[in-house]
Amino acid sequence: MPASAAPAAPLRPSRRDRRQALRLWLRGLLLAKHLERLRRPLLPDLEQWQALAAYRGLVRQAFSQRPFAPQVSADVWYQGRFQGSAGRPAFFNPAQRELEPSSHHYGHDVQLKRHAGLPLLGRPLPLLLEHGLKVSRGATFEAPRPWSRGYLCMGPLRAQWLQERFGLPALAIGPWIQYARPVLAEGELQELRQSLGPTLLVLLAHSWDRVERRMDLDDCVAAVREIGAAGGYRSVIWLRHWQDPPLPPLPEGWIVACNGHRSNPWFLDALRTLLELSEGLATNAFGTHLGYAVALERRLHWVAVEAEQDLGGLAAVQAAQEADEWRERQRLRDRLRSALAELPVGASAALQAASLRPLLDPYWGFGQLRSAAELARLLADPRPGATPSP
Repeated sequence: MPASAAPAAPLRPSRRDRRQALRLWLRGLLLAKHLERLRRPLLPDLEQWQALAAYRGLVRQAFSQRPFAPQVSADVWYQGRFQGSAGRPAFFNPAQRELEPSSHHYGHDVQLKRHAGLPLLGRPLPLLLEHGLKVSRGATFEAPRPWSRGYLCMGPLRAQWLQERFGLPALAIGPWIQYARPVLAEGELQELRQSLGPTLLVLLAHSWDRVERRMDLDDCVAAVREIGAAGGYRSVIWLRHWQDPPLPPLPEGWIVACNGHRSNPWFLDALRTLLELSEGLATNAFGTHLGYAVALERRLHWVAVEAEQDLGGLAAVQAAQEADEWRERQRLRDRLRSALAELPVGASAALQAASLRPLLDPYWGFGQLRSAAELARLLADPRPGATPSP
């Protein structure tokens, strides 16, 4: 540098950087054990309120279209605007409502707080919310954090496994879908039911992050066509996952739906809406949606097209765990298909549900639904005998 040159002025952090630094400092304060008594609701984050409102508008717009075409965009709300989800890191979710990012998936935190009558934004939950379905003992999930006081999951068997592994309270609260609410008002739902007639919802095996699942989609279309004709369905809604490949040409009149990216906080509200409009569910996957259909007493139809799973994108240890999970799902699938085959042709949804619940209940916990008051207490502290802090 020439002797006469003045030193460069130091760079000043932007207003966004200062806000982010303050937010991180406040979160660190909450995590400090010796300052636990200072836990108080943080001022609501404006960007998180904007995200909730933006996603709500996106979902409402998709489900209000006529003719009915409920395709929610798979974009994510990130840095104040919607951005593409393709190419993002595994399990990317920019929401900051909770201390554990996975607790935001499918809007589980929002649904539980809404059911419990708690503010949707504010004090983070002191527990981990297990999303999705796990049916094998060795299936992984987020390890406890210094601040976490326990886990909430769907079924009692999974709760038992989590508690044995981590030594923290793990409580079953039943199918997530029972805490969801339809996007549309009852009057709108009724009008759509009359317009669509008996409706079959299709939800097949799908990929997720680095796990790829494939099947012959043309065979699936043919199988669904047969199921629809035999079951007396007038309309078909084909629900595609945001990571699914492009669909083959579908029969005229079939409706394509999408509930958007997993970071959509109203994702399960959208799924509840589709289930409320449908009388039956057709699937080839032993997944979360299967138990949701039984919980809401929808007729269940099995699509006899095998899905193949590619675990090549996973590390060896995780691939072995996912292979065990897949084998257990296939075993349960076979038991499910046998139970369905033993029922009389045209069995009602109620008869199906009564027959399948003993098989599915350990994983979905159909009888574990919590009241608003009980859930509010659990969200404050799931430990036995704990009382909510002021």
